[in-house]
Parts: sequence; C-alpha cells; structure tokens
Amino acid sequence: MSLLGQTLLVAVTAIIISILPSYFKTSYPVPEIFGTVAPGFEDVRDVFRENFELGWDKNEGGSAFAVYHKGEKVVDIWAGFADQEAKMLWKENTMSVLYSTTKGLSAICIAMLADRGLLDFKKPVAHYWPEFAQKGKENVTVEMLMEHEAGLPIISEKMTFDLIKDHDSLDKALAATAPLWQPGTAMGYHMVSIGFYVDALVRRVDPKGRTVGRFFQEEVAEPFGIDAYIGTPKEEVYRISRAIFVQPSVLDIIHALLTSHVYRALFYGYVLGNSKLTVDVVENCGELGKTERLVDPDILSLEMPAVNGVGTARGVAKLYGILANGGKLDNKTLLSENIIKAYANDRRKLMQDLVLFGFPNKWKYGMDIDPEPGKDGNLFGTAGLGGQIGYADPNEGIGYGFVTRTNAALSLQWLDPRLRRLRESVLSAIAKKR
Repeated sequence: MSLLGQTLLVAVTAIIISILPSYFKTSYPVPEIFGTVAPGFEDVRDVFRENFELGWDKNEGGSAFAVYHKGEKVVDIWAGFADQEAKMLWKENTMSVLYSTTKGLSAICIAMLADRGLLDFKKPVAHYWPEFAQKGKENVTVEMLMEHEAGLPIISEKMTFDLIKDHDSLDKALAATAPLWQPGTAMGYHMVSIGFYVDALVRRVDPKGRTVGRFFQEEVAEPFGIDAYIGTPKEEVYRISRAIFVQPSVLDIIHALLTSHVYRALFYGYVLGNSKLTVDVVENCGELGKTERLVDPDILSLEMPAVNGVGTARGVAKLYGILANGGKLDNKTLLSENIIKAYANDRRKLMQDLVLFGFPNKWKYGMDIDPEPGKDGNLFGTAGLGGQIGYADPNEGIGYGFVTRTNAALSLQWLDPRLRRLRESVLSAIAKKR
C-alpha cells in the first residue's frame, strides 16, 4: 500500500474510532430537567439533557449548571439525584463539594487583601510571616506561592485531620518545608498544600485575624449573595450531594486520546514514568486524600481551602459573573479592575506542570488562566476533581458554574465533554442574540 493509502487508512480509522463512543454508549433513562433558562438559551437546556442521553452524565448521578451573562442569570438548571441511595433528588439549593474549584474562592480572598493594600504580590511571604523564611524560602514571593511556583506541593509532615485542626502545628510544618525546586524557576500544582499556605497568610494579613473560610463568608458570600462555603456549617450539610466516582470505559479513553492533544500529553507523560512526583504529592495528602471522607459533617466543617469548599452552581456562576463584568455588583466592589485585568491580560507562555505529568498550564494570583485564541482576554477561574468548574469569560461577560456528584475520571477543565458541549451551546446562544 502506498504511503498516501496508509495515511488515508490511519486518518479514516481515527475518525471512525473517535465517533464510536457516541454510538456505543448505552441509552440511559433521562432524569427530569428542572430550573429555568432565559429566552434564547433553550438549546443549553437541550444539551444538558443530551449529556444524560449520551451517557456523559449518569442518570444515577446529578448535576447543575448555571450561567450569568452581563450580570443577568440566563441559565439555572439541574437534574438527577443528590443521593440515589436515599432517593433524594437534586434540588434548587443542592450544593456539591467543589474540590479544587475551592482554590478560586481562596484566591479571591488573597486578591481582596491585595486590593486593600494589606498584601503585595511582589513581596516575600516572609514579610508577613517571618517564620516562613527558612529552608531556602526567604525570597519566595506571594506571587510565586499563588502561581504554584514556590516548590511546596509536599509539606514536611504527612497531612492528617488532627494536624490541620491545630493551626500552630500546621503552620510550623508549613514553615519548615523545603522547596522541591528553586522557587520561581518552574511550576508544579500545589494540589492540597496551597490552601493551607493561603490560610496561614490570610490569618496574618487580615486585621481581624480571620481564617480564609471566615474571611470568604463575611467579605464575599454574605455581602454578594454567593451560596458557597469554605468550611461548611453543620446545619448546611444536608444540602450537599453525595459524590460518586465513575471509571472511564475503553471507548472513553480512546475518544479522549484521539480528540485532545492535552490528554495525549498526559498519557505519554504517565507512560514514560513521569509520575513519581505526582504519587509523592498524593501520598503526602495522607488522610486528606480520602475523598470518601467528604460526606462526614465533621470533615466538611474543617477548612481545607484548596479542596473542600462547597457551593451551588448558581452561587459559583454568580461569583464569576461579577468578575467577568468588572468586579462590581450594585455599589459593592468584589475585586478591582487592576486585579481582573491581571487575570484577563496575562500573556505569559504556558508552563509544563511538574506535578501533573507536564500538563501545559499557568496561574495568575491563584487563578487558572485559560488563553482564548483570537480574543482579547483569558478565561480565568478554577476547575475541580470530576467536573466542578467556576470560570469567568471577560470577553463575553459570562460567569460559568457547574457542579456534579458524577465525578468523571477523564474530566479536566473544559475538556470534560459535558462542559465543552454546554459552553459551546452558551456561546452559540449569545451569538444568535447579537
């Protein structure tokens, strides 16, 4: 066979395999879709339903999706179970554990302190926290820390729930940690540790000495009407959905590898053995890595500011909707134009994440930055385990929030098929309204 023939055969085979998942997925019973969409956004609700029909979302699971556009709520929909075993349907006020989407809530608190002149991203962390200046961390700036360049994804002690309850002991362990690389020269995801460093910094910078969870509640959630928590009051735990974790099928994996160069890069990094640091980071999480514990009210009430925030899709979308439209709501300022421009206008190149198998990414002041080819501003926000997201699109004035108890193993930011399809439907609806 000629080289051209071989090339065509490979191309045709790839195309066929890439569409097989859609045809071989079981036809699932579709749960009733609740909530509202504004006129012109009906297709978004249809795509939300199709995600269940195609099996990207599971009928035994539950999810919610919300969108704010130019300050107005245009999508607020939900479906499925909050807890199938208990036969509890997802309701209007159901919250989900946000996992790493919590990092965005914490980052907003740090940015607010910077806006108030209480913190400078360019100054060393040790300027605010003198004990931090040991083991080669003397020149680590707040900016390096928030952008996962400090070399601190593993702390000096394995994390336990008892340790994080004791701020003095935890702070000593954080301060005694030596960087894994020269700070500022590389980037590696501080999966869990970043939240505790942020909390230690907030407690020292905030004039009232509040934890990051308390600061978020009093300065963000209550004044701006955001239904989310870092450290959930026990009287609110009944609203939290019970997570399920879905293993990918072979066809899911094939589909991911054929349709995304990012998944291919992650796969090759894993196959080539670039996973030791990732394993070490996960092992250092200790008890905190046991996600099944995040149904225990005692654990949910703890503040783990990188991983155990909770919220509704509506609350998350509203929060990022404010940021996507200048940072103000009514007469209140959430974040200044300068901070928002720093997120939206960051033009640095993507970096290879040392912890996540070389995944190309970058952070700005604690926000994940997602460049938009051909557009002026970046998307910014944070994504969580299994499909949770909170992002702002300043180009279109959109705030997105998606929460789910159906945690998909191949979910990764906007590469999750559920999220990619929903976002495309939102952008299409907005384009039609112009």
